[in-house]
Amino acid sequence: MTATPRQTQNRAKHWNGRVAEATTDQERAGVWYDACRTLARQAEREGKPSLWPALTQVLHDFYKQHGG
Repeated sequence: MTATPRQTQNRAKHWNGRVAEATTDQERAGVWYDACRTLARQAEREGKPSLWPALTQVLHDFYKQHGG
């Protein structure tokens, strides 16, 4: 099921509110990590192609690019 414009708006409001409440970059990174995991779980529940490999690759690339 594709998200309705209203659902998308509500989701954006939720995550933007959490980002606004964060007081450090570390907290903001945590919010975006949670948001990405939430999207991956939602796609999985909806039977869409898994987002986990894409998220894994982005995190792996970040790690490698920054000294890992």
